[in-house]
Amino acid sequence: MGKLKVVTRLALGFGLILVFLLGISVLGMAGMSRINDALTDITAINNAETRLVTVLRNALSQRAIAIRNIALLEDQESMRVESQTLARQEKIYADALVALDKMFSSEAATTEREKQLLAQIKADEAATVPLMAKALQLGLDNQPADAVKVLITEVRPKQQGWIKSLTELGEFEDQLNEEAAISARTTYAWLRSVMLTAVALALLVGVAASALIARSILRQLGAEPSEAQAIAREIASGDLTATVRLRDGDGSSLMASIEQMRYQLNVIAHGIKSAAETISVASGQIAQGNFDLSQRTEEQAASLEETAASMEELTTTVRQNTSHAAEALRLSGGAAETAATGSEAFDRVVSTMDKISASSGKMADIIGVIEGIAFQTNILALNAAVEAARAGEQGRGFAVVASEVRSLAQRSAVASKEIKDLIGESMAHVGAGSQLVASAGQQMNGIVASVQRFGEIMNEIATATQEQGSGIEQINTAIVQMDQVTQQNAALVEEASAAAQSLSQQASGLLKVVSIFKIRQDASTMPGSGTAAPAAPGLQGAPLAALH
Repeated sequence: MGKLKVVTRLALGFGLILVFLLGISVLGMAGMSRINDALTDITAINNAETRLVTVLRNALSQRAIAIRNIALLEDQESMRVESQTLARQEKIYADALVALDKMFSSEAATTEREKQLLAQIKADEAATVPLMAKALQLGLDNQPADAVKVLITEVRPKQQGWIKSLTELGEFEDQLNEEAAISARTTYAWLRSVMLTAVALALLVGVAASALIARSILRQLGAEPSEAQAIAREIASGDLTATVRLRDGDGSSLMASIEQMRYQLNVIAHGIKSAAETISVASGQIAQGNFDLSQRTEEQAASLEETAASMEELTTTVRQNTSHAAEALRLSGGAAETAATGSEAFDRVVSTMDKISASSGKMADIIGVIEGIAFQTNILALNAAVEAARAGEQGRGFAVVASEVRSLAQRSAVASKEIKDLIGESMAHVGAGSQLVASAGQQMNGIVASVQRFGEIMNEIATATQEQGSGIEQINTAIVQMDQVTQQNAALVEEASAAAQSLSQQASGLLKVVSIFKIRQDASTMPGSGTAAPAAPGLQGAPLAALH
């Protein structure tokens, strides 16, 4: 019983009582059904049949009286009235007989005696009605003596038998009513005895079940409900110092559970109070740390803003350098093309100087030939002058010509020498010029190579500058993102600081809430035992966030 729920125990107790009530109700309904059947037999069947038998008897008597009156009366009007009465009574008799026959046929409770009596009544009617008709006809024919004689000698004996059969049927119906009444009274007496016995048994079982259930519930409660209510009210008000008085060996009742709950609440409240104090101190330190971190984050944000501005300027400068490097690369390309063109021109000058030098050499050779010719001419003129001198007067003119020729040859030789000297000097100058041009061509080739190398370097510088610009832009973007993250961190630090302050306020509020509990300081041991108390659930090693 102690392991069952209170609802189950109450359900069993009341269910047992309800079973008895149901049994009593079933017995009562069965008895009342039997009594109702008996009353139905009495009122609806037997009384109705008795009433119909009475109607038959009365109708038969009225028919006999009407026939007698017709036989004795001489007034036609009176005879007509009696004839109408006779016809009406015959109809009443016929209807009552049909109804009675129908009841006997439809009712299963109809006895064989009733059927026999009804058959006898029909037989008596069949035997009597013709004689009654005979007496009626004699009366209508104004033969009263004969009609009376028939009535006395023939009709009366048959009519008495007919009336006797109707009387026996009425008496039998009364007998059936009496038997049904006796059966109903017997059923009532039996039902009253059984119901009184069942009610007494139900009372005994109800009292026993109530006592057993009350005892088990009181044992499960451990005390009166008012005591448990008072202890629960004290615990609800925050007083955890009261000790619940328990019976010896009581470790499973409601009062024992309330005492254990009070003790556990005492331990939990003590732990919450200690944890709230720790949280209050820790939240203050967190708030101070967040405040310091917020200042440093703001300083870092300011530095990042300055760095971002500097990087923006550096990015602009690098972009300008990139543009200048591209321009220098373009100019170096033009210079390389110009130097290459100059080198080609110097190559053509060197070639031209070589041709001039060769032509000067040929001219020197020609001048040498001319000088040889002048020398030979001078010799020939000298020989001609000698021959003219030998010729004397005839050779004077020839001597003059020879003198002129010699003079021309000498002048040609001088001119040739001067031309040769000029050509030699020109050739020396042309050689020096060729050397200078060759040197200048080599230097121009070096310039072209230098300009090409400069172009390559400028290309590398432009590429490096572009990469540097891209890297600086990425650095600038990273710094902007760092600035945004720093701003977000600053906001988060402010939120964390606000949360820490809120946590501190909540810890203070928690201390105020816990302060309503009156707790024992010796909360480490269970009352009445020397064993250490288990830690409150959720407080052993619980993080501050979980407590929050």
